[in-house]
Amino acid sequence: MWWWALLLVLLVFIITFYKSCFSYFKNRGIPYLKPSIPFGNATDFFLDKVSFGALFRDWYLEIKKNNWPIGGAFFCGKPVYIPVDNEIIKKILVSDFLIFPNHGLYIDEKVEPLSGHLFNMEGYKWKNLRAKLPSAFTAAKMRRNVVIMEGFTRELVKRLDQNQSLDIKDVLSRFSIDVISACAFGLQSKTLENQNEELIGHSRAFFDVQWSRTKNTLVVLIPRYILSFFRFKLFPKETSNFFLNLFRSVKEQRQEETTKRNDLAELLLDLCDKTKDHSDFSGKGKMEALSFNEIAAQMYFFFEAGFETSSSTLTWILYELAANPNIQNRLRQEINEILQKYNGQIVYDAINEMEYLDRVFDETLRKYTIFSILPRVCIKNWAIPGTNLKIDEDSFVMISNYGIHHDPEYYPEPMKFDPERFTSENKAKRPYCSYLPFGEGPRICVGKRFGIWQTKVGLVAILRSFNVTLSQKMKMPLTFETAGFVLKAKGDIWLDFEKVNNNNDKFI
Repeated sequence: MWWWALLLVLLVFIITFYKSCFSYFKNRGIPYLKPSIPFGNATDFFLDKVSFGALFRDWYLEIKKNNWPIGGAFFCGKPVYIPVDNEIIKKILVSDFLIFPNHGLYIDEKVEPLSGHLFNMEGYKWKNLRAKLPSAFTAAKMRRNVVIMEGFTRELVKRLDQNQSLDIKDVLSRFSIDVISACAFGLQSKTLENQNEELIGHSRAFFDVQWSRTKNTLVVLIPRYILSFFRFKLFPKETSNFFLNLFRSVKEQRQEETTKRNDLAELLLDLCDKTKDHSDFSGKGKMEALSFNEIAAQMYFFFEAGFETSSSTLTWILYELAANPNIQNRLRQEINEILQKYNGQIVYDAINEMEYLDRVFDETLRKYTIFSILPRVCIKNWAIPGTNLKIDEDSFVMISNYGIHHDPEYYPEPMKFDPERFTSENKAKRPYCSYLPFGEGPRICVGKRFGIWQTKVGLVAILRSFNVTLSQKMKMPLTFETAGFVLKAKGDIWLDFEKVNNNNDKFI
């Protein structure tokens, strides 16, 4: 009978432990959602009913319904602050950024070299690198990149002109990989031509493995020093080795070249040149040269983020245009009219004139927020504006941009796809930080401009050539994967592409 006593003691311990955890917000006067043992407020996540992003969206909307400016919830026993009031969100992301500077995700460059990328980096190292990278995405460099991107649209159009239903995400992933490889690293990956399948396979590790359900849970629940002690790895060893070898070959190739490319790889390789002096983020001191592993981690991050987010965004745009032919026809008309002014050429200035294209793009990222959470860690006690409450040092804060984008206060009928939400007049009615697909403040996505242009160039090339419709293979209603970090459809997005005749065909 001794094991019954042991089981009883264990049960009492677990209940006492959780009751202690669940008193966290009550003891601080913060309103909170009622948790339950053992998953806190995350039961639906652990039962595989919702994704990580959808979980925090649901928390945001429930707290908003209760008219709380900020609320608490529990991921198992871990307390998470969920800000809802727009002014509080703006303070955390922008004006009080120095108190919330880090994402708080796992990083251990000794155990996992590729974890040391910009999204995970913290402190002085992050400030130095973040100050340097915008120069890789200037308007002048984007003009050059648009020319390169346009070149790949010809192979993209060939792939779509098959007179059969296509799994569009696969095709667009290949297009995006070819574009980011060429623009950022000077590589010809040729995945649209069904080459380099190994690159395709390893490319999926960043989102399918690093930010899987299991690893999301471990990184949120277990302190970083414990993960490091057990030599926790985000990626399979073969994936890390593949990309380290790939970027090592880029470095070796650049050392043999005499011409300047002025791309991201050149910028990063310049920062690892120990013979050169580089000022730090303040402009007053010197920053230490980057190691090869540090530049490889940045190359890896920009490669992954550049291909996955752009291909996902373009997939969702085409899905919505197929489902809303009136919107598709209006956008095609704008594209054709403006391209005629530029002799049918897809160029930077032409796309810059496409106002309705902007609205369609913005509405897509509102409804389908690819990066659906904005995590932050509070590094010292912070008084919550408009209240007599505070957020404690080392607390985990999660801003749900996915929740904000589905907040009916800002976006009535949030599941309706309506580009008119993003006319200049309608945007002016909404407060700052009510649209956050790329984040905001100093941590805003540094590659935002590249991702936008890559998506738009691909979309313009597709719509001027094809009418897009939903395939009979498409399983409806649309549902979403629950396993990963980024927003993905459950199953494939199947579309049909019918060639259209227009005055720009001769330029394709």
